Amino acid sequence: MLPCSNSGAQFESWISNINAICGPFAADPMGDQFSGVIEKVGGSGLNMSKVSIQGADLFRTAKEIRKGGVPDFFCVFQTKGESFVEQAGNRSLMETGDIVLMDSALPFRFSYPREARQISLILPRDIIERVLSLSKIELGVKIPANSHIASFASRLVTEASLHQNLDRDEGAAILDSLATLIKPSVLKSISGADPRDRVFRDASEFVKANIGHQGLNADMVANAIGVSVRSLYRVFSARSTTLSEFVKAQRLNMCAEYIRAHGGKTNLTEAAYRFGFCSSSYFSTAFKSRFGHTPSEFKKLCA
Repeated sequence: MLPCSNSGAQFESWISNINAICGPFAADPMGDQFSGVIEKVGGSGLNMSKVSIQGADLFRTAKEIRKGGVPDFFCVFQTKGESFVEQAGNRSLMETGDIVLMDSALPFRFSYPREARQISLILPRDIIERVLSLSKIELGVKIPANSHIASFASRLVTEASLHQNLDRDEGAAILDSLATLIKPSVLKSISGADPRDRVFRDASEFVKANIGHQGLNADMVANAIGVSVRSLYRVFSARSTTLSEFVKAQRLNMCAEYIRAHGGKTNLTEAAYRFGFCSSSYFSTAFKSRFGHTPSEFKKLCA
């Protein structure tokens, strides 16, 4: 357990502990009543921590995101007090028993004007994408404590936090179960919605299923899902990206997750080709641009 009290040096020590356990974050004190405690729980099978905070803003900007490696998701459980969370244009007041899902690839902010306690659990991106099928996800919108889903999910995570000896298989089962539990609450309704949402979902699923095909392009995707190339371009443009950028991001994310899943014990050239990169030098440059580390450096971090 890593406590801090109210002083500049101790505040810096606290945010350093947050970074060590939860990944890159920045923080600002609020007023003169800061206190903070963070404790790693769940054993080696889960990346989970208990956090108590008062008088601080905790946030991730583009700077912290670039340092963060594989962009996973945070599932945050409010266990005491109140906090405010903001992401993707949404702002929620978190009260005891509420849950929220955050994407670490996008900026977000938590504010703790008064004493609050949370359990923060990292959900690997590959689990979220597999269980939620790359559908549109509500970020920064709480699952309220009085819902059945919040009740079931909170019991699961609270019980898991009491065990310090969970192994990888046990942790993987808990993560899968949690992602399945929260799925109905974090998915935006797509029935009767803009048809472009369906096109984007279908295209995303096809890209992921064929990510190792070096010839993956707009013609292939459009033919497979039954739309014109022009329509496909419009769908991705509406999301401020292009198909080629999306494919590259998926390849990099999946490759990084593959390296991490194998504990850094993998051949980088083989991994690059597995996920559709035909040039080792291009792969290395693109990887560092996205994650802030070369593939070799990332491999060492995962070892």
